Amino acid sequence: TWDWVRIDCGSDTSYKDSNGDTWDSDDDYIKTGDNKQVASTSSSDIEQLNTLRVFSEQNKNCYTIPTPTSTRYFMRAMFWYGNYDGHSKPPTFDLEFDGNKWATVVTNTTSFTYYEMIYATKGDSISICLARTRDQEFPFISRLESLPLPDDMYPQMRRDMAWFISYRYNYGADDRILGYPDDQYNRIWEPQIPPGLDSLTANFTSLDETSVNVPPDSAIIKAVEASAMDTINLSFGFDNVSHLDHVEMYFTEPFLKTSETRSFNVTVNGSFVNTTIPEYQICTSVWANLQSVGTLDIQLVPTEDSTLAPIISAIEVYTVSQPLVIATTSQNDLKLHFYYRKSYNLISTLLKKISDFTLVFDSIAMKKMFNICCRYLSGFGLQGYLPKFSQMDALEVM
Repeated sequence: TWDWVRIDCGSDTSYKDSNGDTWDSDDDYIKTGDNKQVASTSSSDIEQLNTLRVFSEQNKNCYTIPTPTSTRYFMRAMFWYGNYDGHSKPPTFDLEFDGNKWATVVTNTTSFTYYEMIYATKGDSISICLARTRDQEFPFISRLESLPLPDDMYPQMRRDMAWFISYRYNYGADDRILGYPDDQYNRIWEPQIPPGLDSLTANFTSLDETSVNVPPDSAIIKAVEASAMDTINLSFGFDNVSHLDHVEMYFTEPFLKTSETRSFNVTVNGSFVNTTIPEYQICTSVWANLQSVGTLDIQLVPTEDSTLAPIISAIEVYTVSQPLVIATTSQNDLKLHFYYRKSYNLISTLLKKISDFTLVFDSIAMKKMFNICCRYLSGFGLQGYLPKFSQMDALEVM
């Protein structure tokens, strides 16, 4: 896992955890924000959630995550308020990546919140930003992780879009699988036993073969089964807006029964996907890409010749992003942003004495197009006159 990035946000130092993996402090990835600790009464069993980085000085603060390989990355951001400020008022704010909306983060006082996505990098780094959207509600982050995925994982996902996890269930389980090392690709699997279904555990502890997406064996040996020969109905709620979902379902035959057969038809939103015959000690995956509005409905319907009821071990439901912003923020813009914020008050003082002030740009940089189109200054506590921004050709809103 040498090319993974693991940030324990709010930690004062880097360290190795009990698995021997290195967790970095924020310093190499972001220069703004303050380190805080959760209240002693809100400490978490997950070590990295007991500290956080909070951003109270400006409206948007961004981590720069290196992406040394040109591939898709799995990323997760985790948030645990933990009443670090003693106010018992968990904030709501936006999470962004490379200028695109990832999620509206809604934190609470009882449990941690997390967001995961799969995203094909557009350069040698990914910008992960926390943006204030409500007055006096300051963004924070507890833990941030990134790792490259093999090219053959999730082959049916479009590479020009980002995919956000909406649901990932380990059916029949009692406990959450908290990523690595139980899942070698660091995914979190939530336990789920839908009403009316029976949980069961396979009579083996490891798989002989698995899906290209490599779900953890521990998620597959647990399953839920329909009572008698009933249909399994699974529903997943969404906003009442049309969106594209990617569904991955995982199956195995938990018991070797030569005299009986198990087969069922898989339908998604009423459309037939395939007929599945689970195999003993082998994980089979079935996928579908489809538009959904409101709810995503899945049915596992026993075939006429099946003697055993439908069964399912695990499922993943990803939702596609909106069309991505193609151009990332240029380094010239980033340098100007940093320089402007750092030097604003000095510039304002000088402007009171100098009647005409001109920003001078490097002649080479002037030939490149700047990508910043909007600049919001309300969160900086700035005073004085504005310098000229005429060289920023794409700037439309100040």
